Amino acid sequence: MDWGIKVLVLGGLLKRISNFDMSDLKQRIIFQKTTYLLQAFGLYLEYEFSWYVHGPYSTELAKDGFTLVQIYEDVPTVKLAGEEETKFRDFIKFLGDRKTDTDWLEQLSCVHFLRLLYPKKTKEEILEEVLQHESHFTKEQCEEAWRYLEKFNLL
Repeated sequence: MDWGIKVLVLGGLLKRISNFDMSDLKQRIIFQKTTYLLQAFGLYLEYEFSWYVHGPYSTELAKDGFTLVQIYEDVPTVKLAGEEETKFRDFIKFLGDRKTDTDWLEQLSCVHFLRLLYPKKTKEEILEEVLQHESHFTKEQCEEAWRYLEKFNLL
């Protein structure tokens, strides 16, 4: 059966990250934010995101994630070529040991998404916007996410 190249590539990349699970809300947030940030690194998988309860969210990605659950065991790992592989390795470094930290991934993706959405707003305005939408974050956490994104040239 043809599951689609996009789903197979995504699954093969997630196998290299060892970061795929759709069993509960926390895992689905990690899946959404990992994929969003993967695209922020320039590895565009054609998912479009809009703002939702926990920041950037893609309905199509959610659908593909549930498809991937059914075939994940049989999906081969994917190695990219040239510059794309370099970007992916940089992304792995970016995730570091916080690849399953739901709040951290959510903070990073929220700050990044709102920066893209409002390019003329100041850093303070963007962080205030994040705090309005995500009241469970602190200003310090958002500041840390901003600095981390800057360190990897994502802002």
